[in-house]
Amino acid sequence: MNRTTAIWATLAGFVAVCVVFATLLITPIFFVTVEKGSAAYAQGDYAKALSILRPLADDGDATAQFYIGEMYRFGRGVKKDEARSALWYKKAATNGSSDAQYALGMMYANGIGLDVDYVEAYRWLSLANFRLSPWETERRDKAVKTRDKLLTIMPQSDVDRAKALVIAWERKWQK
Repeated sequence: MNRTTAIWATLAGFVAVCVVFATLLITPIFFVTVEKGSAAYAQGDYAKALSILRPLADDGDATAQFYIGEMYRFGRGVKKDEARSALWYKKAATNGSSDAQYALGMMYANGIGLDVDYVEAYRWLSLANFRLSPWETERRDKAVKTRDKLLTIMPQSDVDRAKALVIAWERKWQK
């Protein structure tokens, strides 16, 4: 290899390394994450939160789906719509969000945004109870208290059906 070819090969290698390095530095700027959306939500920038979270929610991210549910439930950055909130909570709950499971269970128990359904309320509150973080004692206590109250007003056949739904869901998620 002559000297000119060696110089060009070295220069091409240097340029390639620079391009890779620049790409690694710039790429995180373009990634949209749930953390960025939840931070915008926490700061009260609901328009920004919605623009970040909605595509992630549409792609099946349970945390983003939960936040979208919260936005509709409380009218934060969108028109308040409890029925739409329940739909987003259900998506998130089905995808494993304990916060959404809790919210959905309470909505079913109280008929907020959807019809009262004690079987569904029992199911989602039970699942939330199993999954809520250890420091979420207030929510866990409220979920257990509400679920236990449901046991006193539900016929045994509904209790059995609700418990079967919980077991089926657990089996599905343990795989």
